Amino acid sequence: MIEAFVVLGLLAYLCLLAVPGPILQLLLGALLALVGLVGGGGAGIVYHLALRRSLVRLGAEVRGWLWSPVSRHQLLDEQGRREVLPWFHVGAAGFFVCLAGIGMMVAALLKVALAG
Repeated sequence: MIEAFVVLGLLAYLCLLAVPGPILQLLLGALLALVGLVGGGGAGIVYHLALRRSLVRLGAEVRGWLWSPVSRHQLLDEQGRREVLPWFHVGAAGFFVCLAGIGMMVAALLKVALAG
């Protein structure tokens, strides 16, 4: 099922790249980057708070967890995984949406630069 969403997302992105007019493409890219930043950033904050709460609940070492939070996923129990990992995935998806928006803006700027 997730593969279908990835394919549909890539097709939508390719359609957005084909938008005529670099100004519209630049604006759509900026909007996409903003959506990715807000959605992914918000989910990232919730993810980090949920991870710390789960680690403290389990009595796991939390020293240095902020520098390498993914390395602490192996310490989570089933309840911790259910509480933490969905936020991790939403944050990662938001990051990729932000990158797609930045890529779209770069493509629009390249169109302008190469056109004249």
